[in-house]
Amino acid sequence: MPVMVYYCPPPSVQMVVYGFPAAPPPAAAPATRRCSITLIEEGGAGDEPIELKAGDEPSPRKAMAPFRLALPPPTPPAPAASALGFTASTSSLMIRNIPNKFRKERIIAILDQHCADENRNLRSRSRGVKSEYDFLYVPIDFRTRCNKGYAFVNMTTAAAALRLRGFLQDHRWDAAQCPKVCDVVPAAIQGRDAFVAHFSASWFPCHTKAFLPVWFDPPRDGVQQTKAHVVGRIVTRPRG
Repeated sequence: MPVMVYYCPPPSVQMVVYGFPAAPPPAAAPATRRCSITLIEEGGAGDEPIELKAGDEPSPRKAMAPFRLALPPPTPPAPAASALGFTASTSSLMIRNIPNKFRKERIIAILDQHCADENRNLRSRSRGVKSEYDFLYVPIDFRTRCNKGYAFVNMTTAAAALRLRGFLQDHRWDAAQCPKVCDVVPAAIQGRDAFVAHFSASWFPCHTKAFLPVWFDPPRDGVQQTKAHVVGRIVTRPRG
């Protein structure tokens, strides 16, 4: 007849070494902390047009996003410039999705600061071509006196054009309280002379030359003084 044996293990006994207290139980693992959303205070006014004054250096890159994940997800790599139509001779750019209340003076201030910063970096490296521009046109809706959301600029070299694109591409205008995301592409017209020839025969139905295209001599580099030459003609309409 089989015999059944039941075995009961003894209760666990904490070993105590004479002269030493028992080791404390292990501490509980800390609770996992989730990613938090941090509010970033940002300065600057809204997207109301401003007058360019001496010493003003508004920068679009200072317009930080108001909300940002503490651990943002990785962003996919940007497509190569060549895949977007840029060539070794592309110097003229169309800057799209800018705040509609930005005047030409505001765009000039942004471009001036970018050129000044880039040229300062070039001097420290003692090599490379300058960042400077010699043509700018910010199309205006003459009824609302606001820009149409885009601008044309000609940089003096293709290298400077690529640097400007890298500076503005995918920029968010949060400090201007504008949800647009900046997009920079090659312009259909390339070169300052081509722009001047295109707009020289144009008529603009407005009452001020401030809304017309301009070219600069010498080119603007953010530091030296230049003279602006207006392109095109004004045709005034009777006020009714």
